Amino acid sequence: MGDNKIPEALKELRIQNGMTQAQFSKKLNIARQTYSAYERGVRTPDLDLVKNVAELYDVSLDWLVLGKRDTDPFASLPEDAGRLCRTFYALPPERQQEALDFIDFLEQKSRTEP
Repeated sequence: MGDNKIPEALKELRIQNGMTQAQFSKKLNIARQTYSAYERGVRTPDLDLVKNVAELYDVSLDWLVLGKRDTDPFASLPEDAGRLCRTFYALPPERQQEALDFIDFLEQKSRTEP
């Protein structure tokens, strides 16, 4: 079995959300000391807590437990935005530039319309 990625993931989530260990643990309804032990890898959280973290912070269990990132880098975007990004990056470079030029045109047009 691979290395436990939960401590790293917990710390990354906490820092990304600008929270202290006390704030993060309060949101999870656990003692700060317990959370600190999880983040240091001294203790392992139970499955219910891991699922709760995944739901609260909208991350996959694969990432939280195994450190696997989504294969789709746009999976966290709203459906239309993800589709737009996937389509854009599937285009050849010259078509990408045309798409960017068209977006610039639309953006400029929307500034001049009432």
